[in-house]
Amino acid sequence: MQQPLKEVLSLAESNATWLDDAAQHFEQFAAQLDEIEKAQWQLLAAVYRERAQTIQHEVEKMRAHLRSDGNSDLQMEI
Repeated sequence: MQQPLKEVLSLAESNATWLDDAAQHFEQFAAQLDEIEKAQWQLLAAVYRERAQTIQHEVEKMRAHLRSDGNSDLQMEI
């Protein structure tokens, strides 16, 4: 049970990192555009960044819960 959960948490963290990286790329791309297109890409970046933060927050909550239950080996390993 512990190994699959570690893998799920690792996958979720990777997903959060990917979303945050994508948001950064969107912002860089938006800087080169006219105001209307820039606003659209900045909004997309904000959505991706918010999703990344939500996922990371949930992963941290799960790790904290597992630590409080005595599963310290499931702490962040990345």
